[in-house]
Amino acid sequence: MKFEDKVARLRLEKYKGIETVEFLNDVKAMSEGEAFEYLMGTVDFCGAKIDLSLRPMIPRPETAHWVAQALEHIHNSPPAFTTRVLDLFSGSGNIGLAILKNIPESTVDMIEFDPKLAKQINISITKNNIKKTRTRVVTGDTWTGASGTYDYIFAVPPYVPPQMQDEVMKELGAEDPLSFFDKEDGYYYHKQVLSRAKEFLKSSGTLYLEFDITQRETIEHLALQNGWTNYSFLKDPYGHDCTIILTK
Repeated sequence: MKFEDKVARLRLEKYKGIETVEFLNDVKAMSEGEAFEYLMGTVDFCGAKIDLSLRPMIPRPETAHWVAQALEHIHNSPPAFTTRVLDLFSGSGNIGLAILKNIPESTVDMIEFDPKLAKQINISITKNNIKKTRTRVVTGDTWTGASGTYDYIFAVPPYVPPQMQDEVMKELGAEDPLSFFDKEDGYYYHKQVLSRAKEFLKSSGTLYLEFDITQRETIEHLALQNGWTNYSFLKDPYGHDCTIILTK
């Protein structure tokens, strides 16, 4: 979105068309690098209203593109009394919240490393009028807090190698780098997910795992190495493979 379009949306949606002092301060902040989404305070993600007041990673439209396809797949699956979902590396809770909003019979466990973001998820749960009995938000690393088995597991782990930090930080601007950088070579968390996901999936359960478009070949290799033979890929809006779908 062009800068002028962002200014127009700020004026119309946040300030009801009135150019207040606060509006002008927001425009100035945006010109200096503040994220438009943080200034707006919320962002729509597949029909869920994601609160950004505690400055989580801003949900990406590329992720929304494949999550919309996953939601369609769940809708078209045989009906279940309850669809049990695990959302790893939840961040703002955007994927878990989208599932809760779109799949009425679902329950979602969300695991997030940062305690601040666990609080952020709970703010969005309230804003979306979702019953707390349908959710469980856990502060932990990767599988910490996962319980029993799930019909679906969604994971968008940090996958930027540490050596790319200087380059990527120039693009991040206002966002916290914690959600972006892997511990090792860009695959540490993918390996954590692929090596244990079968323990937490029901029979014929499905794992959705996002990766960078440059990582496709290695992700496929890691999947095969961990015994996953039933898999396919989803593309981003630009035609690149960005998510692997693995079925137990």
